[in-house]
Amino acid sequence: MHDRFATETQCRTRPWSDAGTWLGEGLRREVFYFPSRGVELYGSLYRAAETTLPFGLVVCGSWGVEADRSDPLVRSVALKTARLGGAAIVFHYPGYGDSFGDSAAVGLADLTQAAIDAGAEAERRCPGRSWTFAGFMFGAAIACLAQRRAAADRLLLVQPVLRPGSYFRWLSETSQLLAPGPNPKAMMEPGTTPGMAYGYPVPAAIVKRAEDADAAVTAALAGFDGEGTIIRHEAARGLDPGPMPTTFAEIDVAGVWRFGAQNHPQLARAAAEWLERSAREGSR
Repeated sequence: MHDRFATETQCRTRPWSDAGTWLGEGLRREVFYFPSRGVELYGSLYRAAETTLPFGLVVCGSWGVEADRSDPLVRSVALKTARLGGAAIVFHYPGYGDSFGDSAAVGLADLTQAAIDAGAEAERRCPGRSWTFAGFMFGAAIACLAQRRAAADRLLLVQPVLRPGSYFRWLSETSQLLAPGPNPKAMMEPGTTPGMAYGYPVPAAIVKRAEDADAAVTAALAGFDGEGTIIRHEAARGLDPGPMPTTFAEIDVAGVWRFGAQNHPQLARAAAEWLERSAREGSR
């Protein structure tokens, strides 16, 4: 996380910003900062060097340690989209990763606006796309809210959690410090630092109005009349993700979902197959 008092000017004058583009193997990747509610956020755009498909993904990742551990899954989906001839933007929420801001102070509106602004930046850099919001775990809730504001007609939700307020309350109540070492199942005694979960801040504003946050996502889904797809494991442990929308196509993958898992091969494979079908349909 970065100092929340860093200025927009400082961000935009970083020497590497002019050299943040890579080309190779038929792909183009750009890394950059873009503004959202007065804060500079990190974005990374994956695209084919010559885009042949008129669609792209705005990728909304999860939060904290779950975002860290699911990062390979998120980036594999973005890269797959580019290799199929499309485009995808991955971004970091305010105060997380390489973005500026204060993650402890953000509200649901800040996270939603970050996704909307990421989509607008992707469209500016790669115009003429039909953009789909793709949400992973907690990020599924943000994708639903952003879709409603951006009037997108497609949603992809991967192992979705659709109760963001309940999610943060659950983190606050059950968080434990992850033990060092390669075994993700190894845990230490519950942490005692208030306002933290697995080493990351829990946004107090969202926890305080948890019921309102949950209701906002429910309302967004109720008003969605586009094409939605859910990819998830057949069973899950831990937090109740909330009721899944019955109008969405659902792709179940084998195995049990567990919070904090480091590898997601089944989800990655199912998402890649969904992308391939979408690419075939988009090229007709």
